Amino acid sequence: MFAAGLALLLGGCAVAAPLTVAVETAAGVPRIVVNGEPVRGRVFYGGPTNVPVPLPAEGGPIVVEFTALHEEREQATMHLRFGEGAGRIVLDNLVVTELSTGRQVFATDFEDGAAGFAHRFEEWPRGADNTVAKTALVAGTGQAGTTGLVIDLSAPPGTAFWPDWHLYAPWLDLRRGERYRVSLWAQADPARELRLAFYRPGEQFVFIGGPGDHHSSQIRHAADADVPFVSFPIGTPWPRPGEEADYSAVDASCETILAANPNALLWPRLGLDAPFWWLEANPDEAMVWSGGEHVPHAVVASPVYQAAALDALDKLVRHLEARFPDSLAGYHPCGQNTGEWFYEDTWGPDLNGYAPADLAAYRAWSGDPNATVPTPEQRFAAPGGVLRDPATEANIVNFTRFQQEAMADFVCAQARVIKQATAGRKLSIIFYGYVYEFGAIATGPAISGHYALRRALDCPDIDILCSPISYHDRQQGGGGLCMTAAESVALAGKLWLVEDDTRTYLVRNTGFPGDVEGADTQADTRSLLQRNLAHELTRNMATWWMDLGSAGWYDDPVLWADMKAIEPLDQLLLDQPTAFHPQIASVVDEESALWFANRGWVASRPLIYEARAALSRLGAPFGQYLQDDLEAGRVPGELVILHNPFVTTPPPPTPLPPPP
Repeated sequence: MFAAGLALLLGGCAVAAPLTVAVETAAGVPRIVVNGEPVRGRVFYGGPTNVPVPLPAEGGPIVVEFTALHEEREQATMHLRFGEGAGRIVLDNLVVTELSTGRQVFATDFEDGAAGFAHRFEEWPRGADNTVAKTALVAGTGQAGTTGLVIDLSAPPGTAFWPDWHLYAPWLDLRRGERYRVSLWAQADPARELRLAFYRPGEQFVFIGGPGDHHSSQIRHAADADVPFVSFPIGTPWPRPGEEADYSAVDASCETILAANPNALLWPRLGLDAPFWWLEANPDEAMVWSGGEHVPHAVVASPVYQAAALDALDKLVRHLEARFPDSLAGYHPCGQNTGEWFYEDTWGPDLNGYAPADLAAYRAWSGDPNATVPTPEQRFAAPGGVLRDPATEANIVNFTRFQQEAMADFVCAQARVIKQATAGRKLSIIFYGYVYEFGAIATGPAISGHYALRRALDCPDIDILCSPISYHDRQQGGGGLCMTAAESVALAGKLWLVEDDTRTYLVRNTGFPGDVEGADTQADTRSLLQRNLAHELTRNMATWWMDLGSAGWYDDPVLWADMKAIEPLDQLLLDQPTAFHPQIASVVDEESALWFANRGWVASRPLIYEARAALSRLGAPFGQYLQDDLEAGRVPGELVILHNPFVTTPPPPTPLPPPP
């Protein structure tokens, strides 16, 4: 029903108007509107990938096939990854054949010695950076006692991370649309999995193909369930000075989706973290922590970083609008920890804020040229116990407030760029505002930077705010909780979107958060997803089903049949929008959250984070609000639960910065 209507919306006129996708509010309910018509806010998220190939302990032949999604006649590369964990792998007789012509794209039996191996293969990382792998050609180890390639993997020294060690074969010729067969002999001790994939190399690698195609399959399942919106990860080209941006990988990602569903409406998830070369060239703009080793990131408050990031975002959006004007529905810029705009390593023991750019930005924000960032010792101390002492720790709270506003103002600036680059015709989607979820942070909720949600709600350029389902109480029989003050989001005319990254029965032992609480059977998977959809329906939330790790989590038409089954309810609520304002109101205060001291989670965790699970078992629905909505008379609940009402008269906020 939606797909047919959408086709009419997009192409029913001889001269179609430009595609316009917005969030509009009717009867207090924000909805996605496509060319003036409200549509259901259901989305699929995933990226192209390949199916892992089992390598047997006893040794034997392996044959897999794939179809090339893109053309690369000279520089295609074949990548072989073996995962983490010590062990030995033996390979032999590796051949890639183009099925329509019989042409051998690649072939080796490893019998031509070290020179032949070096001619055909490269290793990455190389030299001292390779701390886990040793390769050798060993007679008698291959198929039928011939020479085989022996790969010995061992754990990296100490507590170092496993590098992404892999073999790759460059300079291959692959043709788009052709079917290829990969055959090899392999043995692994212990048994493990091989990740085999083909790419076009460049600043950003383009996935050409590999065994299995969960991505396209899930896009087609979504389309069959009348879910045309597709979210997917892409890198943002960020060229060095004097170089041109290369958008080929971005274009290829869009083309892959549109090949699976020509009517798909795309909202790419755009990475805005500064590349390593930029951080090396701008060391004062790189984050500094109180200790420990951390993944390098730029200081969010740095005007130098912001200008570069917003420029890259603007150019990417304008490129995509010119290249795919009738297929792009919106843009979702991401960065910092897991791309969700909370400070990198928020959940860790160290504190950020010690780069020269932090000090400069703090002084500019405060208006005090002599302002100082509180020391780690001051921030780790808690002389007043759970809460900061206003008499002696005002500077700590002030710096904490600065970090919230810096993050909120930057995501608002991103949304403004999207609106400017699309002439206001496309959605801006932002991760922000986890005001309940971050009550569990040991060093204090506000180390996250997510406690200036009101600034984001007041930003006219943000359409959709989003987060995953809470990682607390998401198991079978749990509440399936929301991370934010969702009803305050709706009161502000924004749409809240829930990222449903429930681990389905199709994958196991992923290592991702929420893995243990996932489902091991199809029936349990359906039960969890149906519970989550019921929450989203009644509270007027959008959602995307997330193939986290691009491993085919939702590659089952039965699951999508459940998504299709709720379409009549979606349509009913589109036709008769009804705001969700139950009699019970859960209220959290952003300003008070800034006053939790280090280790204040002994109070913030039960009061804010865990309390939602108890509320979900009341036997009655509850809404989630910000305290300033309560103070303004916008919360209609008859029973109001105040989770952290420690500060009742917050200081006036600093004014929003001018547009860039």
